[in-house]
Amino acid sequence: MAESSEADRYLLDQIARGNADAWAQLVGRYHGRLLAFARSRLPRGGDAADDFVQETFLRFLQSFRTFRAEASVETFLFTILRRRLIDHFRGRRVAACTISDADAGAAADDDMTGREPTPSWYACRDERADLLEHAVAAGLDGMIRRLRDRQKLDELRVIELLFYAQLRNKDVAAACGIDEKQIAQIKFRALAQVRDHLAARVPPAQFDALRDSGWERDGDAADSILTRAWEALRPTCPKRSTLGRYLLQTLERPWQEHVQFHVERLGCRFCQANLEDLRREPQEQKPLRERVFQSTVGFISRPVA
Repeated sequence: MAESSEADRYLLDQIARGNADAWAQLVGRYHGRLLAFARSRLPRGGDAADDFVQETFLRFLQSFRTFRAEASVETFLFTILRRRLIDHFRGRRVAACTISDADAGAAADDDMTGREPTPSWYACRDERADLLEHAVAAGLDGMIRRLRDRQKLDELRVIELLFYAQLRNKDVAAACGIDEKQIAQIKFRALAQVRDHLAARVPPAQFDALRDSGWERDGDAADSILTRAWEALRPTCPKRSTLGRYLLQTLERPWQEHVQFHVERLGCRFCQANLEDLRREPQEQKPLRERVFQSTVGFISRPVA
């Protein structure tokens, strides 16, 4: 599962002590890739993207007390930004939304009911969804680690297309040049591994609740949950250092081709944002980073730990 680096953990500790320099370093580290992501999602980018990124850092500080230090800072920031963008499009009810997402689809379904559910209904629904998605994400992580260790890159690409891109078996078979029956077998094994992880790691009462939800029997529900868990965890996203080597074309050929598939064929928006940031000159981002830092540093004037 994605985890924070030792450097990030040090910065988080210093930020908790009210260290403004540490906050400036954290903003500098993640600002560029967040900005690239926001610009790619917004029709006109520009100042609107800057505002979303600024708000992302503010929300990070506001939720700092509940952030788990071992979790991935990058994934957490991307999640805040992505949800804020989804809320933005949901609020405007734009027909041509640039974010194709299970959450956005759920919002559309809610709008079609003709009534507004209560806040408690949303809270209950979100709690159940979070429980299931976190449990499924942990199962996915173990599966992905095993495939990487064994360098089963073809199978890894199949699983990405099935669970992240939500392609049908026959479309995955055509994209990968693999028999459709083999695709079905890979999907069956993947779901079985996730289910076995849930049975072994989740408390019995919670496991019974997840099983009774019927998420695995409902193909569309399973695909949707796995996709949301995938985006929350990002288990197949290469490290930033690996993306840098990909740009320099210094990876071994199988991994160079795999990263290319992940970025170009799969179209991972998070890694595309990282690559866009890596391609930019550092000085280009400096004024925008300074603006974000100046507008947020006041929130750490007193220790939050």
